[in-house]
Amino acid sequence: METVTAAGLEIYLYRSRIRQGECWSSVVAPGLWLGTLAAGRVAVGGAGEADEPAAPADWVPGMAARFWAARGFESRHTARADGTIAGVFLRVLPEAVEDLLGPDGARLAGGAGREAASVPVSMGLVWRMLGTTGTGTARRLHLTAAALHLLGHVVEAGDAGGTGSGRDAVARSRGDVVLSPGDIERLHAARDLLLRDLAAPPPVPDLARAVGLNARKLGRGFQALFGSPVYAFVKNRRLDEARRLIEDEGLGIAEAAWRVGYSPAHFSTAFRKRHGLPPGAACGRR
Repeated sequence: METVTAAGLEIYLYRSRIRQGECWSSVVAPGLWLGTLAAGRVAVGGAGEADEPAAPADWVPGMAARFWAARGFESRHTARADGTIAGVFLRVLPEAVEDLLGPDGARLAGGAGREAASVPVSMGLVWRMLGTTGTGTARRLHLTAAALHLLGHVVEAGDAGGTGSGRDAVARSRGDVVLSPGDIERLHAARDLLLRDLAAPPPVPDLARAVGLNARKLGRGFQALFGSPVYAFVKNRRLDEARRLIEDEGLGIAEAAWRVGYSPAHFSTAFRKRHGLPPGAACGRR
């Protein structure tokens, strides 16, 4: 798990492989928390103390909740299925709540009590945080800006008085695209199929049939959940993989282009648009 600290925030980026039935614990420090789950199925519970926040028992992809922890406590987790777990967790330090959130900070901290309140957030933004590249100050600033954006969703949800169940929050968080937990699982399956063969991904109608969605629901849901249309997602991942092949594995430009499904004639222009430098410059970074 990666931790980034800035502006009274702690940002936790979590991604790991899990097996069904696997259990682990984490210590939840005092503060105002926002937790989001982007991938995986997890049961969450505290250590049973009377004054601990009560988290939703079962978390599915797309869920987000905020709560106030008056003191530190142990949180216990159990994997519900094999696969990858991924999520973003934010903590506003107790001493920074008022400075960062003003009057809303006191309201959210006081109103959270022992119950975790489900809130709508942009899962496309969460995935972008998990995929943020770069190092040093620039990376920290990008992640901090995105974290503040997510907190804006929490404040808006508090203004609207929305708590509701976790499954209701999944539907609300997509704007006019209503996605059930089952839809979200199918969209993750579609994403996995695309990543499995970036050089020759299936057409959208075939992809939709493979995961049990209609093409329109797949297209709109993919945009809402991952922040880009299917074809833009594939194009960007192709170019990211090509850069990795060139920089990390030492492949030549033409070979890397063919490997990810590009003809060398069109590869250089697309690579420059995506990464801001020509493929030859990436070769020089090995």
